[in-house]
Amino acid sequence: MPDTVAVIDVGSNSIKLLVARVGATPLSLETLFSETIETRISAGISRELPSLTDEAIQAGAQTIAELQGMAQSYHPSQTAIVATSAVRDAINGDAFVQAVYQATGLQIRILSGTEEATYIGHGLNCDPAVAGVPRFIQSDIGGGSLELIRFEHGQIQQAISLQLGAVRLSEQFIKDKEAPLSAEIEQAIRQHVIEQLTRSGFDFQPHELPLIATGGAYTVSRAVLAAQSNCNIEQSSPQLERSTLNQLKKQLAPLTLHQRLSIPHLPAARADIIPTALITIDALLEVAGRSSLTHSFYNLRYGIAANLLKL
Repeated sequence: MPDTVAVIDVGSNSIKLLVARVGATPLSLETLFSETIETRISAGISRELPSLTDEAIQAGAQTIAELQGMAQSYHPSQTAIVATSAVRDAINGDAFVQAVYQATGLQIRILSGTEEATYIGHGLNCDPAVAGVPRFIQSDIGGGSLELIRFEHGQIQQAISLQLGAVRLSEQFIKDKEAPLSAEIEQAIRQHVIEQLTRSGFDFQPHELPLIATGGAYTVSRAVLAAQSNCNIEQSSPQLERSTLNQLKKQLAPLTLHQRLSIPHLPAARADIIPTALITIDALLEVAGRSSLTHSFYNLRYGIAANLLKL
C-alpha cells in the first residue's frame, strides 16, 4: 500500500484538507479524500497592525481538529498543516499556532510568500492538463494575497506575492458589506489592483503564454457559472472567458449581500467578497493582456502532498 499523506491548508477564507497518495502514473497524485470548511480567520487583515481575533483563532483551531479527525480514518503516515497570508501577516500569529497545537498536537508551518508560490507550482505539476505545458503563468487569489508565478520547463522564473486578496481589499474599500457595490468603489478597487500589478513589474509576455488559475476566487466563480449552465463544476469547462467573468461581476455587484446569498453554489461565507474577487480577476486579465484563463483544482495542498511523497 503506497504511503498516504494528509495536508491541511489554512487559508484566509477557508481551511482545506487533502488526503492523497502516489498515483498510477509518474508525478501524479491519487486523491483519496478532500474537504473544505469555510472558516474565515482573516477578519481585520487589512488593519495597519493586522491581528487574528480570539474568535477566529478558536474557530480555526476547531476546524483544523475536525479535519484532522476526518483524515485519521485513512491512517496517513504524515500530516502537515500549513498556513498562508492571514497567519503570516498577523502580529499574533503565534497565538494561532499555539491554539492549533493544543487542539491537534501538530505544529503549523507558516509559509513565506515565496514558499507558497513554489508549492502551488508543484501542485500544478500534478495536474494532467498542465503537466505537458512547458511554459505558463500561474495566478492564485486567496483572502489575503494574490500570487503570480512564471514557469518555464518546470522551473520558476519569477514569483511574487501581492497583498491583493479578496478579504483584504474588501476591508480596505467597502465600508458597508450589506449594500450593493457602487461604481465608485468598483473603480477604486480596480485602479488599486492595476497600480499594484503594474508596479510589481511581473512579466506577462508573450500574450500566448497560458494563464493558469488556482484558488478560491476562481473555484467559486467557476462553480457559480457552472450552476447557471445547469451542470456541476467538474462537468464545466476549465476555460473561463474574461467576458463571462465580467458578466458575472455585473450580475452580482449590484445585489445586496442578502440577495447574493440566494445565488446557487455561492458559499454564504464568500457572498460579501465575490464582487471584489471578480474585479481583481478582471483587472489582472487587463494588465496581463489576456481574454481568458484556465482554472485548475491542483493548488497549494497538492504541492505540499507532492513534496511529502517526494514526487
